[in-house]
Amino acid sequence: MQSNGTAPRLNFYIKIGIFLVLLLWLGFFMAEKIDLTTADLGRHIKNGELLAGSGYDLTDKNSLLFQNFYSYTNPDFPFTNHHWASGVIFFWVYKIVGFAGLSIFYILLSVATFSIFFFVASRESDFSLVSIFSFLLIPLIAERREIRPEIFSYFFAALFFLLLWLWRVKKISWRWLLALPVIMVLWVNLHVYFFLGIVLVGFFLFAEVSEIFFFRLADEDFGERIRLAKGLFLAFVLTILGTLVNPFGFKLLLHPLNIYKNYGYTVLEEKSVWFLENYGIANPNFLTVKAVLVLFLAGFFLLLFINRKKISVRYLLMAIFFGAIGWMALRNFSLLGLFALPVLAYVYSVIFRQKKEEMNIAKENGITMLYIVVILLGLYINYQFIFAHSRNFGIGLRPGAEDAANFFREKRIAGPIFNDYDIGGYLIWNLYPQEKVFVDNRPEVYPHSFFSEVYKPMQDDPDIFRRIDQEYNFNSIFFYKNDITPWGMNFMKNIKENQEWAKAFEDDYAVIYLKKNETNKKLIEDHPK
Repeated sequence: MQSNGTAPRLNFYIKIGIFLVLLLWLGFFMAEKIDLTTADLGRHIKNGELLAGSGYDLTDKNSLLFQNFYSYTNPDFPFTNHHWASGVIFFWVYKIVGFAGLSIFYILLSVATFSIFFFVASRESDFSLVSIFSFLLIPLIAERREIRPEIFSYFFAALFFLLLWLWRVKKISWRWLLALPVIMVLWVNLHVYFFLGIVLVGFFLFAEVSEIFFFRLADEDFGERIRLAKGLFLAFVLTILGTLVNPFGFKLLLHPLNIYKNYGYTVLEEKSVWFLENYGIANPNFLTVKAVLVLFLAGFFLLLFINRKKISVRYLLMAIFFGAIGWMALRNFSLLGLFALPVLAYVYSVIFRQKKEEMNIAKENGITMLYIVVILLGLYINYQFIFAHSRNFGIGLRPGAEDAANFFREKRIAGPIFNDYDIGGYLIWNLYPQEKVFVDNRPEVYPHSFFSEVYKPMQDDPDIFRRIDQEYNFNSIFFYKNDITPWGMNFMKNIKENQEWAKAFEDDYAVIYLKKNETNKKLIEDHPK
């Protein structure tokens, strides 16, 4: 009797061990030290700090919720701060445990999100199949290592998916779906990807209706399925209504459709795999995305011929939607990786599943080949990912990340500052309210014409820079040293040759120039570069 119980117990412990190794592997990949000079994090924390200081007044139309609050060039430009609540959370985590604690918080939330998808996938498929797919997908899931509000979208999307899946497999009643609108009230104030919640409920609702009327009408009681569909439809309507509980009302519900209409600046994370490869960007996850899309296509194609009745409409919709947005924008890589896990696990489990007492050689050989291909591909991509990102492994700030800002404060350098797009959030964190920024890395909060007619031309043409300088009377220039935009590199070359400016500081992150005037004369003499 003891021997009969030992094998299942040992198998259970092995599975737990493999799962913990996968969690640690993901945590290892997510552990990247914070580069504040290009991150949005500083601005998010500052948002939370100011909101806490104001007593969380969400009605002030002149606040950071509604205007380009930190800029002196376009201070009145209207803005919908769709991630304001994320800043509050980041601020309190930072205040309690600092930047290192923020890193750990982000890693833990990422691991929890992955665990939810792994749980669903392992219930839909064989544990070993889920594990090898996880190994392949972890670099893709870890693509967005920088601490951003989108982590809340990943987590809430996981919760939505879990509740919907549990309802679909009859583990919970439809009344549990009424938790979705409550979750949405939080989500809509944390990140603009709240619309994913509506999309997920919509997918399950569409799948349910299509199965009732087109696919499996005779499989289950028609009346019971209709009743369940009505419950899901109620949750869908209430979830949409939940999005209206925010400081901006109906405007925020439509914000995902309007946010890109004013983009006057090229943001690489918003670009497609094809664009980034042609731009010269190297990223091992480009191969991962292509592999996932091929696996999607091959899997559903095989299902169509092998067992079309087992094609899951909801998983098909997820594959199409998340495959498309993953290919279209780097910022969606992590979402693609997370949702690909249950989709791939289900599809390939159905394809290679054998009936009891069945011995299908073709399926045996097929699953063996799948394991070999996925494992080898996973080894290659994981190795490339480690090679690309190992230099910045750790938690908290990168060494010396705030030296430039400390120099600016300690030497009491004054503005107006001309700064580049990348470093705007860093300056907001370190210098506000003493100084405001020329620009920061939120293209939607500046007019399109500002980038096309002012910001870019003034970096390419010294005469235009001189004209803009006369308008704003810059006293200092604070630039991200590793700006790779053509206009940014041109500006660094031009300003180095400009006799009206002198370099006062330079490190691995930033460079500071001062105008040669009486105010800066002593400082320039004391810090020749």
